[in-house]
Amino acid sequence: MEDTVLVDLLQSISDIRHVSRIRIGTRLPVVLPMRFTDDLVETIGRFHRPPGQDLCLVTHFEHPYEITPEAVRAVQGLRMKGLAVYNQQVFTMENSRRFETAATRMLLKQIGVDPYYTFNTKGKEETSWYRVPIARIMQERKEEARLLPGLSRTDEPVFNIPALGKNHLRAWQNHDLIMISPKGERIYEFYPWEKNITTAPTYVYTDVPILNYLERLHERGEDVDEYRSIWYYF
Repeated sequence: MEDTVLVDLLQSISDIRHVSRIRIGTRLPVVLPMRFTDDLVETIGRFHRPPGQDLCLVTHFEHPYEITPEAVRAVQGLRMKGLAVYNQQVFTMENSRRFETAATRMLLKQIGVDPYYTFNTKGKEETSWYRVPIARIMQERKEEARLLPGLSRTDEPVFNIPALGKNHLRAWQNHDLIMISPKGERIYEFYPWEKNITTAPTYVYTDVPILNYLERLHERGEDVDEYRSIWYYF
């Protein structure tokens, strides 16, 4: 998208009187950080006019390896204009090993990015290769994230459910565990957070078997004994 097209879009949104925050969601700081030229940052920075209107950027850093010098420069350019930059990490097989996500959080905070959400991947067949059990994201939160300073663990673990939206995994009023298989498949029933506002169906989800996850870690050379407490998370 050319700068002029982006500016026209931002202007149209900015002109809507009740809009107090404009959020740009993009992975460009990770995959194409040189796109954030001085001219572009200066231009979009004009739409950041606190307290009347806030412009922020939400991106997707997935692993410490993605926090490159080029990405740091892009983020710093945005921050120098007063724009907040947030991160939504997708928790997958590729970044779920011990302390990988903790390292990502710490580095993000050092470059000026605030951890916002950690998403457990959706239960779709085509994403099965990347998916990990919900128990692992809860284990990570309890045993690894808790060792970090509070300002470095500002992200919330969530599960994005079809038709229901984001479900906060630490909020037990939003879901129930209804069954466990011998392989450690947790079967959950998720509730819409609007359940006291409007009628909406629940969502029953069969999670990734913990045994399969541990076997895949073993294949990658991980010591699965370090993850043995995962069976106690739901």
